[in-house]
Order: sequence, then structure tokens, then C-alpha cells
Amino acid sequence: MTTENQSRRLQKINSNDVTGLQELLKSHEVEIVEEDDHGMTLLQHAAFKGKKDLCQLLLDLGADPNGGHHEHQYTALHFGALSGSLEICQQLLHYGSKPDSVNSVGRTPSQMAAFVGNHGVVSVINNFIPRTDIEHYTVKAKDQSEPKLPPAVAPALHKFVMQVNLHPVHLLLTIQKLPLLADNLTKVKDVLESLSESQMKRTHEVNEVLSLKYHYLRFIVERISKEKQQHADKPIVDLINQYIKAFLKPRASDGFPEFMDSFVRESIRTFPFKDTTVFRQLLVNLSKTKQSQDSQLALTLLSSCINGQRGFQDDDSCATCGQEKVPSKCAICKSIQYCNKDCQKMHWFIHKKQCDKLAKQFKNMEIKSQDAQVNATNSEVNPQ
Repeated sequence: MTTENQSRRLQKINSNDVTGLQELLKSHEVEIVEEDDHGMTLLQHAAFKGKKDLCQLLLDLGADPNGGHHEHQYTALHFGALSGSLEICQQLLHYGSKPDSVNSVGRTPSQMAAFVGNHGVVSVINNFIPRTDIEHYTVKAKDQSEPKLPPAVAPALHKFVMQVNLHPVHLLLTIQKLPLLADNLTKVKDVLESLSESQMKRTHEVNEVLSLKYHYLRFIVERISKEKQQHADKPIVDLINQYIKAFLKPRASDGFPEFMDSFVRESIRTFPFKDTTVFRQLLVNLSKTKQSQDSQLALTLLSSCINGQRGFQDDDSCATCGQEKVPSKCAICKSIQYCNKDCQKMHWFIHKKQCDKLAKQFKNMEIKSQDAQVNATNSEVNPQ
């Protein structure tokens, strides 16, 4: 590749010029497989710069998600992980990027993301599951009269198992929003159980963590399925809402979310593969936190195990479903955060007891802040 062409393509990538890059490719002034002096492809450059639309264009045109001969063996997924773009990592994984590829220092994309503090990317990569793993169960085996999973349910189940947020309320709300999933709970439960077992019977590398995740999801689906069988006359929405209320309700004596903690602990205890490293570690950690409310709760331990360890926890999650980086706060106290009005309504039976108190605290903080600003301004105007 000439220096001029290399410069032109980098210019298109840096400016996120999708149309311009497409024209260069059509005219064959730049080829999709070309590499620069460092062995980087167009896709790798776009991933490193965090250009989602350019990555999509290149992948649609046939760019190899595992291509390139980078001098330090970084793949496009390594560069996407370093950029911190969740969308780019998801794109690359869906198109076949290998999450277990290592660079010249032996680090996978997930490990590089963790190294630079892109913990959301770590979660996305660790939770990626190919669609084919789910679609496998939509094909009827020779000894079956019908497939384990109706084909129409596969997209909904894939969306469910790809969830990064493992808060039980979030997962129940996900089921509620996917009617095909809610209408086939028994079959979904059986497929999740098979998926968990299959990860432990792999001929190559066993994936204990993914097996645990499938088991946890199965545990939740099974509980709702049993409720539906016992209360066939009740709509599934009502049954899910009852469970959500139980998860959110704190213990009267100290505000401790007892039911949710017990629920998650039970899901871990029922993991059938007792000899695995992941189970033993979780069991040890759970025993340490059993009596201490100040220790990490079971959900935090489980999430860290599946999504990867984090140096700190962002204080910006929804009080109802645990979703991170949510946009809204309670309009009255401006202290508690929510995804949307639906989450706020579900949490109101708890929050209403403390909303006024928090509002007063917030108001006092505002007054103190304003007084401090006035004093600082006066000091500048009238120096001693």
C-alpha cells in the first residue's frame, strides 16, 4: 500500500467517513484486506478508534474479524476491547471474532479490557454466546418427535442468555418483555439445563463459568415455571411482579434484602457440578459473607464470577433492577436512580418511606454548597 493511500484511509477512519471509505473500497484504491506497516487492517484501525459504523460496513463487506498480522498479535477484538466500545465488541463477536485469541504477551481481549479498566467490555466478551448454540436445540433429533425448542423461541432465548446484568429483577423483567419466552418456560428451562451440562462435557476446554450462568438462568426460569403451574389462572405478568416485589422488599429490622440474597445463594448451592473450581471458590466466599451484612452479597459474588472482577462498583445503578449507568433520578429527592418510570413505580412502595428524608438531606447539601461558593467569591473580592 502506498503512503498516500494509507494516509487517505486513516483520514476516512479518523473522521468516521463511512461514505468516503466505501467509495475508496469501490474504486479499489484501498482493498479491504490491506495491512499497514504494523500489520493492521482497516477493521482493526476502525475498532481501535471506536468507529462502530465503519466496523459494521467493513464486516458487511466481508472483512475478516480475525484477520491482520499485527506486530504484537493484537486482533480486531483486542483493539475493540481497548477502545471500550461495547457495540464494536458485540459486532465482532457476532461475526466470529475469537474471544480466546492472545497477543504477544499472552493476554486475551477480555484480559486487555480488564487491564485498562473497561469492565463493561469484559462483561460483554465473557457473556457472549453464539446464536448457533441456541439454534442447535431447534432441530429435531432422530429419537425426538419434536425439537426441544420451537424455532420461533430461539431469538428470545438468545437475548435472555446474553444478558450481562444478572440481577434477578432485571432477568424477570426480560422474561416479561419476551412473550415467547414466557409462554414456553418449561422448554426454556430444559434447554438451559442442557446448555449448562454441555459446557461441562466439551471435548476441548470446559467452561465452568458459562455452565454456572446457564444454571443460574435455569434456576430463575424454573421458579417462575413452578409458580405458573401452581397458579394457572393468574397471568404470568402478575406472578413475575409478585416475585419482583419479594426481591425488592427489605427486612424490616435492618433493610437487608433477605429474600434476594437467599434466592441467589440457593441457586449457587444447587449447581450440580460440585467439583468445579468456580463452585468451590463461590462456596468459600459465601461462607465468609453469611453473617456480615457489610460484606459483598451473593449477587455481587456471582456477578463478579461471571462478568469478571472489578476494582470498584459504579454508584449509578437502578435501585430496582441493578442496571448500570441509568439516566433518571427520583424527581423529589434526586438521590435514587432508575432506568425509567416503570422501575420507579415498582420501587415506590419502598422508596416512599425515605424519599422526604433524602430530599431534605439533598436540599441541605445544596444550601451548604451555595454558601461555600458565596464565601469563596467573597474571599476573592475582599482578600485579607
